[in-house]
Order: sequence, then C-alpha cells, then structure tokens
Amino acid sequence: MDLTFITNKITGRGGTETVLVKVLNNLAENGNNVKLVLSNLTPNKEWLDSLDPTIKITYPQNSSKVSRLFYFFRIFMTVPQETNYVILSPNIIKLFSKLRSFTHKKCKLISWFHFSIANQNDYDPQNIVFADYHLAISSQIAKQMVELGIKKEQIFLIFNPAEHHKLLELPAAKDSRKHLLYVGRVQKDGQKNLQELLRAMSLVDNSILLDVYGGGEDEETCKKLCRELNISDKVKWHGWTENVWKTINNQPFSLILTSKFEGLPMVFLEAMSRGIPCISADFDGYDDVIQESLNGTFYHLGNVEECADKIIAMSHKDYDPKKIQQSISKFYEEQYFANLHNVLEKITNY
Repeated sequence: MDLTFITNKITGRGGTETVLVKVLNNLAENGNNVKLVLSNLTPNKEWLDSLDPTIKITYPQNSSKVSRLFYFFRIFMTVPQETNYVILSPNIIKLFSKLRSFTHKKCKLISWFHFSIANQNDYDPQNIVFADYHLAISSQIAKQMVELGIKKEQIFLIFNPAEHHKLLELPAAKDSRKHLLYVGRVQKDGQKNLQELLRAMSLVDNSILLDVYGGGEDEETCKKLCRELNISDKVKWHGWTENVWKTINNQPFSLILTSKFEGLPMVFLEAMSRGIPCISADFDGYDDVIQESLNGTFYHLGNVEECADKIIAMSHKDYDPKKIQQSISKFYEEQYFANLHNVLEKITNY
C-alpha cells in the first residue's frame, strides 16, 4: 500500500506522536510505502528519530498561514494520482477534498483523529464529512461521526495500540505517603483541566501526594493555584520526562486524568499495561478503557467533591494488577495491527 500520513499540529511529545511512531513503523516494516507530512515545525523533533529510515518525512519551512497553504497545495499537486491520504486534521481534509474536485484526482481521503470531535473549539466538525473513510480510535468518536451524518459503513473502529509491559512493582514511599500519578500536558483550564485535579487535592488529607509529570505554559499558574489552595506540600512537580516509567521511584496507587475531552488516552493504556488502575473524568469515550472496579473508576466531570472521594477510595482499594493488564487485551499490538492492516487493505482496495 502507498500511504501518506498528514498530521495535525503537534508538539512532538504527545500521545499522538507515540501512536504515529508505532503505526508508521509497523506499516513500513511490513513492506508498505509510507510517507509522513508534518503540518507544523514541531518544537521537539526527537520522536522523528524513532521512525523507520524508509519513511520519507516532509515538513513546512515556516509556520505562516500563507506558507502552509502553499505547502499543502504543493504536496497535493505533486503526489501520484491514486495516493491514499490518512489525515489527522479536519481542515486539511476539507482543503484536499476541494483540490480533488478541482483536479479530478482519484486519491482517497481517510480521517484518523486522536481527539474528541465534540466539546472542542479548534475546528469545524463538519469538515470531517469530506473524507471518504474514517478510522475511529474510540467508540464515542465513531458515534459522533454517525451523528454528523457519516454512514456507518464508512467508519472503522480501530482503537489505539498498547505495548505489553511487566508489572510495575516499586517500593512504597519511605514517608508512607500514597502517590497519585498525573502524566500529561500541564494545562490549567483547557483540555487537561488540571485546576479540577488541584481543587480535588485540596479536599484530601496529607497522606496522598500528587506527582505531576509533564510540562506546559500553565505550570507557574498551576503552582500559584496550589499556593492559593494551600496544597503545595501535596503536589510535586517533576517537569517533562522522556520516560516516566523509568523515572518514578514510588509505586502509584493510581493514575488520573481530569480532562474535559480526549480521544483515547494512551497514558491509560501505558498505566494499565503495567497493572496500575486509573481514575477518569467521564469525558466522551472514557468507558472504552475504564471498567469499574476491574481496572479503575470514574467521576462526573466538574464534580470536584466526587473526584476527591474517588481519589481517597482508590488509595484504600486493592486491585489485581494482572487482571488490570488483561482488561485491555483488545488494545495490545498483535490484535491492533492485525485489525489495522485488514481495514487499510479493505479501504485502499475499494
């Protein structure tokens, strides 16, 4: 198969990049002709070094809107007639659809979004309908596509790939405090909604410590909120880390996300593959991963008191780590890639 992947704007350190590396490498290693087109100059380029050397990478020379428009126009006009585009950006799907109508090229447009279609203000969801087929990473995203008027036969639910890992078996903290883990972008009021987690931490006692692994422009604002809430001694800021799982020293009793929306959180799969249960806000699609009392729990987004109660309850509950690992069997790579190859073969041969 000839496959050209076009990203949305990415930082180089997110879950989308993790999935891209796994998927593109697997496709390249299995004899497919794979290209990667970046939508922006990612501030962190280390992840590109992990890509198979046969994958051709293209990126824009600068970030101005006019320059990027000509960049995508040139890409579309210079590729072979029947290219299969897998596109992560709704706006680029609409642009390429218009160019295809104008040029009468026979290329296929396939959407592959790593974020919820609803509850965001970054793009017009109606731009998605211009794609011919859709790869959905969660059942909720597939449902949202149907609500946009997309036919079910155009949508393929593929989830995201998870690696097998050994159980994480670290010692408890020497001071006997129980560690709650957050891994992700430090964003106070946006998608990651850290202010809600910090407010919940103000309602738990000092026996629980929140370890925050991640960076972002809101870090100082979040630290200020900690001071205002008088919880600075309950939150430890570790900054961005290349490999969290090799860095942490104390066994976390849970990982938590208080996000307003997600696609399919890779960090949940990374934690559960190591036997760690998770606490989630009930954003759209959380229940693709969270199975109550088996591998974690959820609270209702916006309910800070309930979030705190779930944190406290989780800190006292014993989960079976092996059952947590087994609970995400449908996401493990061997099943994921078998399904992905079948789906892409079907789409490209239509």
